[in-house]
Amino acid sequence: MATLTVPAVTILVIIAAILHTTGKRVFGCWLLALFPASTCIAILYDLSRGSARIGLGAFESDQKQLLFCLVLLALSLFAALRPKWPWLFWIAWIPAAFVCAGLVYLVYFWKVFN
Repeated sequence: MATLTVPAVTILVIIAAILHTTGKRVFGCWLLALFPASTCIAILYDLSRGSARIGLGAFESDQKQLLFCLVLLALSLFAALRPKWPWLFWIAWIPAAFVCAGLVYLVYFWKVFN
């Protein structure tokens, strides 16, 4: 499943940057907000299953990641509501790009380098 979603999310973040630089700032900003929103939904789904089902370590990890994803979602939504401030889009885009890079590493290269 991750091998399908990670490329889609990475392409989504790249397309948001392309749209933002070509002048379609509003659409690019809202497109960028889809990434942290989907991440928050996935984490909340994991947390709703409970620690007995997914394991205590994964449950605690999801709790820690949820705060970061909510902050990224708030920043992305603020950038979408203020499309006239292009620097705010890039402040939201840079952490999203780092998260995508981390996901690509975890999905495709974790076993190779371990």
